[in-house]
Amino acid sequence: MLGLAKRKIEEVYEKEKREINNVLLTRFDIERILLILNKQDKVDGIYINFCNPWPRGKHHKKRLTYTRQLEHYKEFLKPEGTIYFKTDDDNLFEESLGYFKEMGFTIEKLTRDLKAESDFWENIETEHEKMFSEEGIKIKACIAKKQTEKS
Repeated sequence: MLGLAKRKIEEVYEKEKREINNVLLTRFDIERILLILNKQDKVDGIYINFCNPWPRGKHHKKRLTYTRQLEHYKEFLKPEGTIYFKTDDDNLFEESLGYFKEMGFTIEKLTRDLKAESDFWENIETEHEKMFSEEGIKIKACIAKKQTEKS
């Protein structure tokens, strides 16, 4: 998957005649993300697309949108940095909205049918998204913004 992502990114940047200097692709255990990104790093946005929903209650802590992960992301997300999240899973989506709120993120936009809202964001349709849409499954999406901490 990383090889495919790398080729697609290179294709876009080459077409726009831009140098690739703001993209990091990695295969890394999310629990250890702070070993590669920290407060000195400043990330504008994180895209979480069709992650494992970990539906069993005892596994929720493994979700990429779980509160513990959001706390890690806040370490390197810029003030007012953004998380773009999309999924086909209703429960993951609804519970993630709660996680974002609990961790002090503001939901800037949300939809429970991304395909019906063409102006929601500049969406790049993933293979999973295409497959789920063809099966009639609605894609849920939100934009969550990190709030600046008050002094």
